[in-house]
Amino acid sequence: MTTMERVEGLSQTRRDILRLLKEQGGATATALSKAMGISRVAVHHHLDWLKEMRWVSARVERQGRGRPAEVFFLTEQAQEKFFPRRYDVLATVVLDEVALELGEEYVHKLFRRYRQRLLEGFENRKVSLAEKVKALADFLSEEGYLARWEETADGFLVTLPNCPIAQVAKRFQEACSSELEMLEKVFEAPVVRQCHQVFGDHCCSYLIAKPKRRNKRKGVL
Repeated sequence: MTTMERVEGLSQTRRDILRLLKEQGGATATALSKAMGISRVAVHHHLDWLKEMRWVSARVERQGRGRPAEVFFLTEQAQEKFFPRRYDVLATVVLDEVALELGEEYVHKLFRRYRQRLLEGFENRKVSLAEKVKALADFLSEEGYLARWEETADGFLVTLPNCPIAQVAKRFQEACSSELEMLEKVFEAPVVRQCHQVFGDHCCSYLIAKPKRRNKRKGVL
């Protein structure tokens, strides 16, 4: 069963529209109607649903000497969901060559740089640990990790159900170690990995330890 067939509400007609938009790079409702042998009204009905799902967008374009027409396109979200581009295969091949030429340590350095660039969009403010955990979880969710967090007796548990570079990480453990380094850098606290997708777990999760409180009167932890 394909990804399209698993999506609830995505009928065969809607799948056909997505495929046509992919093949043609964009099309009007009239062009879709002729290609599919159904009315423009029916096409618009399906397009409205696809737009609500954010899988199709539209813009008005002038075509030849005629009146401007509304042209429909696949969104980037639809491209990634239904027509995967297999970046992971290319990335793995390239990194294999880099490791062969420059060594595994250089690959680790590349993953560190990747994490650093990822964090450029994260504002690491001087706030409480709980606020920082929430802020990072929100940030990572926007980056595709579907992150969630919860407070426990020992600290804060950050769970990452999705890994955008999962296939690459299976080949290069440096991707995972650099992720752990990133979290320790952000939280300035010990971080322990509790679940690991690479080894068969359904997610990756990390426990960020709460800072121990010092007993000022006795001068002990």
